Formats: sequence, C-alpha cells, structure tokens
Amino acid sequence: MSKGSELRRLLKAEPYIYTTGVYTPLQAKLAQMVGFKTVYLSGYSASLGYLGKADLGLLSMAEMAAIARQISAAVDVPVIADADDGYGNAIVAMRTVREFERSGVAAIHIEDQKGPKRCGHLAGKMVLPFEEAVLKYKAILKARDGSDLMIIARTDALGAVGGSLEEAIRRGLAYAGLGADMVWCEFDTPDMVYEAEKFAEDIHREYPDIPLVFNYSSSFKWGRSRHRLTFDRIASMGYKLIIVSMGAVHAEMYAVYNFLQDLLKNREEAQWRLEELKAGHPTESHHRIGDIEDFKRLEEEFLPPTVNRERYGTRRLDDL
Repeated sequence: MSKGSELRRLLKAEPYIYTTGVYTPLQAKLAQMVGFKTVYLSGYSASLGYLGKADLGLLSMAEMAAIARQISAAVDVPVIADADDGYGNAIVAMRTVREFERSGVAAIHIEDQKGPKRCGHLAGKMVLPFEEAVLKYKAILKARDGSDLMIIARTDALGAVGGSLEEAIRRGLAYAGLGADMVWCEFDTPDMVYEAEKFAEDIHREYPDIPLVFNYSSSFKWGRSRHRLTFDRIASMGYKLIIVSMGAVHAEMYAVYNFLQDLLKNREEAQWRLEELKAGHPTESHHRIGDIEDFKRLEEEFLPPTVNRERYGTRRLDDL
C-alpha cells in the first residue's frame, strides 16, 4: 500500500489522527518508535533547524523536497509535508507538487498566502486574491502525476491583512469544491473556539466527508488558554488531523540547551549525568537507533568472509 493510500485509510479508520512536526529523519524515526501513525514535516522547524531562522519563506522548494525525501526514506509511516505557498505562482506550484510526489510523502499542504510567505502566526501575512487562489489550487490539483498524493488546501485568510472568518469559509468551500483532499484553516489564537466550530460546521454542511486539519500550533500557550482545548474536543468539532506543529523542535531545544549549559558549567560530570539519565532508555544506544544490526547482517550476507575477518577480527560491528 502506498503512503498516500495508508493515510487515506487511517483517516477513514480512526476517529482522528494526531502527530507532531519534525524536521530530521532521526526525529521522524523516534516518532515512529513511540507509535505515531504519521509524522509531519514542519516548515518552521526546518527553517529553524537548518538555517537558525524564522519561517519567512527562506527555504527553497528544492531544499524542502530534499528534506521530505530523506524523512520519507527513514520511516514506514506516512509523511505529511509542509510545501509552504507552493514556492511561486500556479505554474511553479505545479512543479512543486511533482517534486514532492517524487519525495515519497503521503500528503502536502499548500497555503493561499501571497509571497513572500511567512509563518501563519506572524503579523503582516497577506493572501492571494480569491480568483487567483482558486486558479492556483485548480493547477495544483491537476499537477498530480497519477499518484494518490493527498493535497491539503490551507487558507490563511482569517488572520491575514483585511481577512475575516467569512472569507476563510468562502475559500475553504471553494477549495473543497475543486477537489482538495483536506482543508485547513489557520486560526490566530488558542481561544478561537467559535471560529473553529463555525468553520467546520459550514464546510461540512456542504462537504460532509472532507477531512479537516487543526493546527495545535506551538506558537500558542494552550495550557494557559481560556478554553484549554483538548484533542477530543477538537475532534468533536469535526477535525480529523491534529498537528502539534513544532513539538519535536521545542523538546529538542529545551533538552539540548539544558545539556549544553550543564556541560559548560560542569564539564565531564554533565556527560556522566546524561549517561545515567539515559541508562535503559530506548535511545541509550545511538548504534541501535542507527540500525547497526541491519548493516551487520548485510555485511555478513554480501561481503566476503575474508573482508569481514580482516576488518573486524573477533570484534562486532557495534563494539566500542
């Protein structure tokens, strides 16, 4: 079964799916190890992780497609990838679709922002005129080369300059009518419960079967919000896919910063503490995480015994 088909199956079989954003094959592997059924390639996480910069459209289509390819190759679960605004006009976005198809991802989302795009929760974002956006999604949907890649149409109209909930709903309905596989509305705060309910209600009144995406954005403080929305509550509104968009990179920044601070202050004792902390943990051995046993079996099967004896003698490949 292809990755796109598997994602479609999950969306039909599960009450809802939730996952988090990653930006490296390692993070994706860890997500799969703990049991997530899909992973999300986060554009902001990639920009922060590879460039050390905010999500302002700085990564190119070729760079994001290459990252998507590496992540898809590292895991068996479907990968949903951030394809920003398609990296240009309708014609450029058609090539974007084909490049991401070749990367092996199950789905991509493309937003209706006017370039240069930016994170959906930064001030100053603008959206394309309605007619141009509709034509662009029409081109995007036509660009699929016979694959079952899912196209997620995201509207940023709610929080854009001059935007409104009514405009976001108008666009969501239009994109669904064109044949988008999923629709996503970007909300501005963690307390936009009315807006989230209204968007889902109006879309599903006309297109009851289309899955909706909810961004449980890492830009917000959900635990301090007025409504403290739970995943079950969001799903009850009609959302099928919930993404904690930058969960992995935030966890990474926190853990790495604390270790580096400890190492700078306490030298070798910091490393000793880390070793103790990880003792018996699934991530204790970087060799195991890197599938060293698989490579050992391949060497035994496909390299001449004399080569293995010369290289290792009586040592194992993963011996230190």
